[in-house]
Parts: sequence; C-alpha cells; structure tokens
Amino acid sequence: MSEIPVFDLSEVLKDYCKITWETYTFSSAKKDKFCVYPTYQSCNNILFIMEKSDILGDFIESIIVLSLKNGKVEQIINYKLKNKIFRIIFFDEEKLTLIGYTMTLINTKFGELKIFSIDLTKKEERLMYNFIIELSGVNKNEESLIPFTIYVLALNKRYIMLINIDTKSKDKSALIVDLYNKSEFYLDPSITDNHSIFEISFAELKKFKNRDYLFIKTGRIGSDEKRYYFNLGEDIIDKIETLLIIPCEELIQDLNSGTKPVLSKYLIDKAEYSETLSFLHYGKLNYGFFYSIKSYSQYIDSPFIPYIKENFLTNITDIFSFDLETKKCTYIGSLPLPSEKIRPVYREDHRYFLLYSPFHTYLLPIKNLFIKHYIGTNEISFFELPINIPAKELIEEFYFLKNFSIVITLNPEEKYISIYSLNDNMPIGKIKYTDEFFSLIVNPETDQLNAIIIYPRFLIKCNY
Repeated sequence: MSEIPVFDLSEVLKDYCKITWETYTFSSAKKDKFCVYPTYQSCNNILFIMEKSDILGDFIESIIVLSLKNGKVEQIINYKLKNKIFRIIFFDEEKLTLIGYTMTLINTKFGELKIFSIDLTKKEERLMYNFIIELSGVNKNEESLIPFTIYVLALNKRYIMLINIDTKSKDKSALIVDLYNKSEFYLDPSITDNHSIFEISFAELKKFKNRDYLFIKTGRIGSDEKRYYFNLGEDIIDKIETLLIIPCEELIQDLNSGTKPVLSKYLIDKAEYSETLSFLHYGKLNYGFFYSIKSYSQYIDSPFIPYIKENFLTNITDIFSFDLETKKCTYIGSLPLPSEKIRPVYREDHRYFLLYSPFHTYLLPIKNLFIKHYIGTNEISFFELPINIPAKELIEEFYFLKNFSIVITLNPEEKYISIYSLNDNMPIGKIKYTDEFFSLIVNPETDQLNAIIIYPRFLIKCNY
C-alpha cells in the first residue's frame, strides 16, 4: 500500500490556538472566535472558510486554499477578505477566483444583497451586482441582524439564481441574474398545484462529467416531525415535498432562447401528507456522520442519484435511483424502516446495500463482523474486517475506495477519531474531535484517496 500524505492545516494558522466546541459556543470571553471548515473540494484544491463569530451575524474572515499535486500540498493561499462576505457560492479553480455575497439592512423597509467577485491572485474584490429587497417591516431590535432569508445559488460564474423566501419580504421572488449584462429573468415559482419553489429547504450544486446540476428539495418539515403530526391526525401547512434536479446548462439555454423555464419540468418525485422523501447520500464521500464528516466535493462519480420515499400508512420506505443521463427513475427496493434509519447506503456497481453489525458491540466481542444486505434482492453476505480495532473504539463509517478502503472509528471516552486502512492495524491518522476534524481528498475520476487534510474546527487568536 502506498503511503497517503497527511497535511495539518494548523501549520498555516500558527497565530491561532485551538479551542473546543464548548468554549466556542458558551465562552463569554471578549475574544474573537473563529470556526474553520471546508466549503469546496476537488482532487486538486480544497477551499477552507475561516468564519468569525459575531453578535451581529457570522461572516467570513478569510479564505484558505490548499492546491495539491500528487496528493501533496503544492501551494497555500491565505487571503483576508475586505468585505463582510456571508457565503462563497462559486470557485474557479483555474483562475483562483471566487463569487460571494453580503446581506445588509438599509433601513426597516429595505434590505440589500451584494454579489462580489474575489480574485485571490490579485487580492482584489469587485462588486458585480446588487439586489434591493423590499421588506414588510423589521422590528427596531432586529435592525442590526441579518435581515432576510434568501437562497443564492451559482449556476456557473455568470448566472446566479436567487430565491427570496423571507417572511419579512413584501414580495417573494425567484429569478436568475446575468452578472455580465446585469439582466434579470424572473421565474414562475410553481412546481405543482399549491406548491412552489418558495418552500425550498435544501439546495446543492453537483458536477458530473463536467456538467453542473442543481439539486433541490422543497417542503420545510422534517421527516420525523411530519410523521408525528400525521400519526396524530393533525393538519399542517407544509404537506407537500418535492425533489428536483436541474441541469444548469439546459436551464441557461432555455433562458437565452427566450423560453421561460418551467420548474415542474425538473420534478423527479413528489410526496403527499402521508409520505416523505429525500435525496439519499450513499456511502463513500457523500455521507455524513458524527459532527458532519462529509465531502465538499462538487463532483459525483455516477449518474445514478439514489433517493428514498417513505409511506406512513404502510411503514415502508422505497428506494429509487434517478439517472442524470436518461432522466428516468428506477425502483431499487423497499425496507420496513423509517427513512432516517436508512443511513448509509453503499453502492457496488449498480447494486445498493446496507452494512450493519449483527451483534451489540458491548455484549459480544465479535465487533469486526458485519452483514452486507443488498436492497431489492434481500441477498445477505458477511463482511469481516481484516484488522483489529481497539475495544474502546466504535466503528462509525466505511469508505470503499479503489486504492484501498478506510474505516473510521470513534472513541467517546477519550474523544478522538481514528482513520484506518483495512490493510493496517495502525491508524493513518488520529484526531481529537472536540477541536479538530479532517477531510478526505478523493479523485472523482479514479475513485482513489489522494490525501487526508486535518484542520482545526474552532480558533482564537493566541496571546504570545
């Protein structure tokens, strides 16, 4: 097994000291506190946000980009922003430019969204577009806070989708902005009868074969909460949920040809009051567990997008796959489990399976034996770990990669996470999860692990 490079971001942040989540959240000390996390990742670059905690609302203090070659860090960019950028929505890896936005309150009646271009090489920030939002009224006590809720999504470096869903806004709106010629295209918000894009609860951009796709879920109620109210027989407002996958290039072509986009065209499924549905992030790097370890890579390695749909009447959850290339849905199988219990699901060629232990780890010593349960056929096989995991460590997740597979363990007593290769009893990395975390750099084309980046989660300025 070739050695996997491990890089610690703390080496770049030597003027800062790590603090725990408890200190970051509850400390009343009058010191600036920062949260660090990756927001974009490919096999060549990983972009970290250093977010400053502020009583008026968190904003990005600085941007850190690690450029990698053959798994090793070749270049480090650490740039302190001039404007109080709220979020980064686009990263051009070749030109090292970003797009981000700010939100401010002009007065109690108007808010303003500003979109900036950020050139990391030239260290320049340029205002590209501003959007005024008329509000129905803001309480005087709220004037200093972030004044409105709006989804800002970059379809590419030129076109931005804005979905204003804030209850304080006088008029909700959904539009696409051309940043180059400053034109605006307003969208029909309707998706299905009595349900619109203004019920959006999730949006994420992904890339497959150099094509960008916008994944959207609507319905602003959790599965467990919706199930609870349904079983009580109580009425709720947010009955409908939908899943949409929008090919960004196709949407832009419709705009340029003068065709007004119809959102229902991109609807892949819908749930009524007796149902709930969601995209299913399958195991590898799209699945999150303890403290949200997940990949921030926009790249996906398969056109098959799994999602789940639970029926509260039958207590059955169906698993489907949507093909990005054919735009067709395929039924995979069903499980007698609530939708939130079907985590994670792994993919092996065109088959999906669950992986779970048949024994309680505290009752029996056979903690290295797992059941491999294929969805649809209900075929069962066994998977045994070829390495010995210490008794105090709980197995949290697997990553089956082409160069070798990885298992993640958690020690709740000593509060650390270990990263193991299935070829070695010694961990590749050991991380104290109260104040640091990690990201796996995987090449989406080869499905091989290139590097592991360890980074501090919470920081304060050191007193030297």
